[in-house]
Amino acid sequence: MSKRPALLVVLLATASVFAFPDRGFAQAPFASFTADAVVVTVGMTIATLRDLAFGSVPKGLATTIAPAAATAGAWQVTGNPNAFVTIAFTLPTQLTNIQALPGSTMPISFGLTSALWRRANNNPAGATAFNPAIGTVGRFGPPPNPTINIWIGGTVSPAPTAKPGIYQGTIVLSLTYL
Repeated sequence: MSKRPALLVVLLATASVFAFPDRGFAQAPFASFTADAVVVTVGMTIATLRDLAFGSVPKGLATTIAPAAATAGAWQVTGNPNAFVTIAFTLPTQLTNIQALPGSTMPISFGLTSALWRRANNNPAGATAFNPAIGTVGRFGPPPNPTINIWIGGTVSPAPTAKPGIYQGTIVLSLTYL
């Protein structure tokens, strides 16, 4: 779990309304008002709910996990209610076999709709699809559930000569307040 702070800046404003008397008229009333606010730091909390897991894949056969699948990667991010954020990924192009000799890799790719986001609801049904290579703008849920849920799928393409073993890579999710 990582925390990324953001700064919410609110200005302190003071305004006054003045009315000056004119000849022969009584003095107009005087009115003023102030608006006070506090500058606060609002952070985000990103929780990984599930890693993207392809399971056993046959050599020479591409395997795809949809972003709404039970084995898709999933995160839940808590932040400032109703705030807009950019959602961005750093994606691997290959997975590395951690059990074989160095250099044993498998390509991984992500399509135009390989990622989903949804505010305030941890259910990919009805979520907004987007291209994780480009990213998107999302919005936190309203109070009392200021969350964004994000899912990612992808495709692995093991070669017919792929060495058996566990292949791993790292997907990095970043959110930034607008």
